[in-house]
Amino acid sequence: MFRDFPELKPSKGKFRVIGIDRFEIPGNGHWIVEDFDSCEEAIKKAREMTRNASKDASHPSMATVFYAYDENGTYLGGDVDAPI
Repeated sequence: MFRDFPELKPSKGKFRVIGIDRFEIPGNGHWIVEDFDSCEEAIKKAREMTRNASKDASHPSMATVFYAYDENGTYLGGDVDAPI
């Protein structure tokens, strides 16, 4: 993730939630939501925001999604169907 978008990388030891608009032009449809001190907090926030965005979408595949990443660009969570 951060190889293509290094501006999205959080500070060392932080966990970042990123919003992703699935239908935006690639490279323009993402933004920083917030940084967290713990992985669990970031995943919880990402799932909460994804769940809320899904409620407003005409179809779940059209919803904006929110994903949590660590400082290495590793996806941590955000999918609402994934186990905690």
